Order: sequence, then C-alpha cells, then structure tokens
Amino acid sequence: MNEMQKEIAQKALCEWLSKQEQMGGKPPKKIEFAFALKDDQNNDRIFFVFKFKKSAVGKYLIGIAGGFEDEESTECGLVFSGFDEFPDDRDAAVELAFKMIDFIVQFEARKKLQAVFEKNLKYIGSKDIDAEKLARQFVKTNTRFFLTVGQVDVPSGRVVVADPLCYMFGEHVIAPVLKREIPKGTYPAEAALFRNPLAGIRMCTARLKIKDTEAVRYELAESEEETAAAKLKDGVMHGFPVDAGMMCFCDSEGAKAYGAFLGKWHKENPGKNHYDDYFAAFFAESGKKLPQFQREGGDFIEWTNPDTNERLVMIASGFGDGFYRSFWGFDDKDEVCELIVPMVDPDLFEE
Repeated sequence: MNEMQKEIAQKALCEWLSKQEQMGGKPPKKIEFAFALKDDQNNDRIFFVFKFKKSAVGKYLIGIAGGFEDEESTECGLVFSGFDEFPDDRDAAVELAFKMIDFIVQFEARKKLQAVFEKNLKYIGSKDIDAEKLARQFVKTNTRFFLTVGQVDVPSGRVVVADPLCYMFGEHVIAPVLKREIPKGTYPAEAALFRNPLAGIRMCTARLKIKDTEAVRYELAESEEETAAAKLKDGVMHGFPVDAGMMCFCDSEGAKAYGAFLGKWHKENPGKNHYDDYFAAFFAESGKKLPQFQREGGDFIEWTNPDTNERLVMIASGFGDGFYRSFWGFDDKDEVCELIVPMVDPDLFEE
C-alpha cells in the first residue's frame, strides 16, 4: 500500500465532505483508514476506504477516495460518500465499497461523456469541414475503422438524406431532396467508426462514395426548397432532423416508395411498431455478422424494398437524435466524389 496515496485520498475525502450539506460546512470530526481496494473492473485503479464521524458521537459512516491508476500515481480523481453506516462485517463493508466505486466511476464517465457530447454539438453544427481532419476518420488505426455497409440505388439521380424511422413516411415527412443531381447508378455507402472506453462503438461519418477519388474540399449540400426541413426568413434550413437515432441515404423516388411500403405494412400489422416488429430483425442480423464494428443490436443495414427491389442504407446517427447536415465532397478536379454526413468527431475523445 502506498502511504502517500492514502494521505492524498484522506485529504481529498475530508475536503469533499466539508463541502457537503450533510456536514454543515465542516470536515469530519473523526476519520480512520479502513482498507484499500484494487478495482479490476476499472483498469485496476486503486481506492482507499475510510470510516468517519460527523461529530464526536454517533456511528461511523463510510467514504471512498482514489482512482489512482497505479502505485506511483498521485492523482486522486474520484471521491464519494453516500453517508451510509460503515458495516461491522468486513465482507459487507468491502461489498458496499465496491458498489460506491462502481457508482462514482459511472457518474464520472457520464459527466465526461456529456462534456464531449456538448462539444460534439458544435462539430455537427458547423458548416465548415476540414478535409484533412475528416480523411483521418477513414484511416484504420487501433481505435478507428471504416467499412462499406451497403449499396444505395439512385435511379433518379436525386438523393434524400433523412431519418428513415420517423420522418420518411406518414403525415409528418421531413425528407429533404438535395438540389444537386448525381449520375444515375448504384453507390457504396460507407461508415467511419471508432471505439472508445467512454462511448463504446460510435458511427462517426456516413459517406456515399460517388467517385473513387479523394475529396479535397466540402460544400454544404443544399436541399430543395419544397422538401427542406424548414423555411426561414432568409431561405431554408439545410439538413435533416433525427428523432430515432438513425439516418439513411436513399433515392428521392425510393423515399416515396419506402413511405408507401411502411404505410401498407402498418395497415397489415395494426398496433405494431415498424422498428421493433420489422427493422430490428435486420439490424440484429447485421450485428451478429459484424459484431466488432457495431453495438449490440446492430448499427447499420442495407435494406431492399420488396415492392421495388431498390436498396437504401440506414446508419446509426452517432450520439443519436439531433439536427445533422450533409456535405458534397469535391476532388482535385472540382468534381463531386462523395456525399458525407459528419456525426461524431473522434478527435474529441482522443484529446
């Protein structure tokens, strides 16, 4: 046991306790070291467990401090007490301490994830794309990967990028058709993803590859006014809302056929949910085939409309719901080579 770490932990716990309402602004009257623990569920981080009293009389309560990464570490980042009574039985005390450690580790992880999430909102809200920064998402490393997740048929030459589960059918369709046309054909849809202990596996950028050349600059993909997400005083809002954690690349006429298919499916399956009772099976199958590249339950599928035999691709939208934008990528000949949807900036997790 590292005595210096124990002293740092005790001081950190006393300072933390003195700021809690239950202590009335005062440090504990008595505090004693109980035992140390190594948490093998969280990278073998070291914690120190103490028992303390709020006043000279009364029962001992339990508190923890630590999170030291190794025997040489001096950073005490995690401190907590739920002001529970310190158990007389050592095994019960150890069990309670581990529960407290698990709670504070998860709490800190959520705080960190929330901070990154807020920074990421600025990333997806920006209209400027750094081509070199984005290209790094499509280079395989220990934490980053990319793969083709399906083929998209675009027989009309017009593309829709939208939330397929909420906004491509029914009474409230928000499926913007992009102004720019591309050659009629079939194109591979790719997903750049990363793995991180804090966020797990996340889809970072969805890409429809139109030409086999490299993008050197990006331009906001503008929507037709008639199908735009919203009309503003100075024009239209370019982009698309997501309310079901999913986006898709689809042909403009294919989007209408998709809506018609779902309308018919709901008539034939009254009271059922088109995700839980239909699409979930496709995602589950995808998850089983490629579990190393997506979360449990699946993050992407290629789906063929049984009525038209045309394909579209659905991809999980990074951190989920929000408002996303599409961008055309241009190569060094100033020709369109891809269409992208930035969703998560992996650099935020690696900083």
